Order: sequence, then structure tokens, then C-alpha cells
Amino acid sequence: MYEANTETRKDVFSPQRVLLIIGLLFGWIFIFVTPPFQAPDEFHHMFRAYQISMGGIISSKSEGISGAELPSSLGDTVLTVSKNVLQHPQYPQKLKEIEKTLRIPLAPEDVQFYYFPNTARYAPAMYVPQVVGIFAGRLFQCTPIVIMYLGRITNFIAWMLLMYIAVRTTPIYKWLFVLLALTPKSLFMGASLSADAFTNSIAFVYSAVVFKIAYGKAERVSNGELAVLFLTSAMLSLSKQVYAPLLLLLFMIPVSKFGNFKRYAALMCAIFAVNAVVALLWYFLMGGLNEPLRFDIAVSPVRQWHFITHHPVDFIVVMKTTLAAYWYDMIVEFIGNLGWLDTQLPPFIHITYWALLIFTGIVENRADVVISAKDKAAAFAAFVSITFLIALSQYLTWTTVSKPIIMGMTGRYFIPASAALFILFYNNRLHIDTQRPLFGTLILCYMAVIMVSTAAAMILRYYL
Repeated sequence: MYEANTETRKDVFSPQRVLLIIGLLFGWIFIFVTPPFQAPDEFHHMFRAYQISMGGIISSKSEGISGAELPSSLGDTVLTVSKNVLQHPQYPQKLKEIEKTLRIPLAPEDVQFYYFPNTARYAPAMYVPQVVGIFAGRLFQCTPIVIMYLGRITNFIAWMLLMYIAVRTTPIYKWLFVLLALTPKSLFMGASLSADAFTNSIAFVYSAVVFKIAYGKAERVSNGELAVLFLTSAMLSLSKQVYAPLLLLLFMIPVSKFGNFKRYAALMCAIFAVNAVVALLWYFLMGGLNEPLRFDIAVSPVRQWHFITHHPVDFIVVMKTTLAAYWYDMIVEFIGNLGWLDTQLPPFIHITYWALLIFTGIVENRADVVISAKDKAAAFAAFVSITFLIALSQYLTWTTVSKPIIMGMTGRYFIPASAALFILFYNNRLHIDTQRPLFGTLILCYMAVIMVSTAAAMILRYYL
């Protein structure tokens, strides 16, 4: 009887259960506590998702700037509800402004051109969850504000499902996956309209499948696992090309898992080729939309690229200067500065969360799983390559010409690569039995405190 009760408690406080309890409870809270369009670029994500719901796969241009013709009511709703709140932490969100938007009809026949150059280039695959909710709202002629909430809900459901699949799939670091999925920033983005929710969750599923093939008990990779590898990696390359280096994690998989070297080489080449084709195809399809993302400052991708190619050492210095100047801001933002980076969380959240992530990365291991130096080198190469590509993309599209520092480097960009980073902490010397019910209970209680504190910070920022 005692053994049966122990097994039941283990199941209740398993990583996937804790993910569901915390994720579902506080994800729904975040959906409705976060004021409309208060996630980064959320109204631009709304515009792009709405365009796709109307069948607009490729965005168009007006006066040289990417966007689309959309109902005028969408812009009216954005201005009504958030014009004084956006990036102005001294201004709270007035509930009467949200109430006022409930009376703005959709009026789909009254259209105007809206600019959203940053999201116009995103592939439709990134918006499938949001489009489901938005299409349902359009079908029933809901008001734009209700459509926005429907898009958030379906986006969150998809994010939650993919994160659950990732935790269930990975044979190692289940608790670490839970903690990474449930950072306040990650959950906040998952409960928004942002396309980052899809990118983050599909990266976790991809990483989990790689770990399962590499360190699972099966002697051979199955056809189903190969299919998921092809699909998730292609979706990741299609979403944001800066995360393509996660393909390097494939080198963590032993040749023996494929049967022989010939099959291993053929499948690896096929995966890399499919990803290259998918990324290049979308790049050429939306090639006409490649323009600077900022028009308030002197941004020129052509001039920046000329500088990089003619002064590569100087560009490396710029990267070094940027990381030295903003490393603290990036690690804080990775855990969470919410809203448009204007909603600060209590310092104890950042300190304790990073401590718990590192602690879990060190002690959550299995005696039968050894991660070699070669495997860690592959993970390290993936993370460093992603860091370089993020810096490069921000320098080309978001930084003033000749500025000696890269603008727009933010911690949330590293969420998809976080599993690769923490693999570096894996060892077989220090160990704690993380399968014990006590460990799961402590994690659950800690996460509840973190999420209540996060929700309180959001309420204080927006409503008090």
C-alpha cells in the first residue's frame, strides 16, 4: 500500500504534471491580466495573423514599407486601448478603454493599409495557432478586441501542447525543460499573440527529439522520430533562420542509432538539405520585403553588410562590446522583463530562478546517460552560432549605421537555444534524485510563488 501511494505521489508531482498545473493555471491568468497588445510587437503580430486568416500568404508594400490592407477597426482598437500605455510605465491600463473597444465593430469592408515590416516577412506556419482563433472570431463577426483574445487563447493552447510533448519526449533534463518552459518570460510570450510562442515551443520539441534519439534506450531511430526531426527542424528554419544552427545538435546522435555510417550520412545530409531548401525558398518568396525594420533612425542593411565584409575584425569587436555592455540586461530579460520590457519583476525572481536553473542543470542526470565532450562541443557550437546570427541580424536590421554597439539584443531571443546551453552543465559526478516526490513538491511550490509574484507585478504595473 505504501509503495502504491509513493508511486501515485511521484506521478502527481512529475515534471509534465507540474508543467500542466503551473502552465495552465497561470497561462490563462496571463492571457487576461496582460492588457491588449502589451507583449512585444503584439499588434504587428495581430496584423500579420489577421492577414494570413484572409489568405494573405505574402505581404505587400505601400510606399516601400511592408504590410497589408486590413479592417480599419484593428488599428482603431490598438489606438483606443494602448496609445497611452505602450512603453509608458507611468500610465496604467484603464479598464474603461478596454470596455470601449468592445463597442468597436469589426466592419471588415472598411479597410486601410497597415504597416508591419517586422512581422510581414514571417512565414505563415508561425501563425497557424493564432489564425485558428482569429478565423473563428471573423466567422462570428466578433469585435477586434475579442478576436485578439481568441488568437491569444489558441496560441497558448498550441504552445502548451508542444511544451508538454517536449517534456514527455526528452529522456534527460525533464525538470530543466519545465523550468525553461515556465520562465515568466516564456510563459508570458506563450500567452500572447506573438509568433515567438511557436518558435520557442517547436525548438523545445526538436531538442527533446534529438535527446531522445541520442540518449534514449532504443537502439535504432524509428521512422516516426525521423519524421518529427525533419518536420520540427524545417519549421524552425522556416520560422527564424537564426536558429538553424540547432541542426548541429544532430551530431550528438551516435552513428549506431542509424544502423551504419552510410545511412547516417545520407539522413544527416537530407535533413540539412531540406532545411536549406525550406529557408531559401521562403527567403526568395518574400525577398521583396527585405527592408530595414526601423525608419526612425538611419538603418541600412547594405551599408552595415559592407562594413562587416570589409572590417570583420571590427565587427567582432562590436559584438564583444555589446555583450560586455548588455550581458546583465540579457540574462535578466531571459527570465523576464514583461510587457514592452517596461514591467520589471522583483529581483529575487531573477536571482533564485537562475540559481535553480544552474543547480538543476548540474544535478539532474542519469547514471546510464553520459554526455561526451564531443556532444557538448556540438551543443556549444550551436549556441555560439545562434548568438552570432542574432547579433548579426540585429546589427543589419536594427542598428544605426556605424554605431559601435549592437542595438536590440534581448534575452528572449535565446529561449529556443536554452536547452543546448544547459547541456554544458550535465555531469555524472553530482547527483540528486529528482524523481522523488519531495523534489517535485518543492518545484511546484517555488513556481507557484514565482508566478503569483509575476502576476502581482503585472497588476501593479498596469492597473494600480
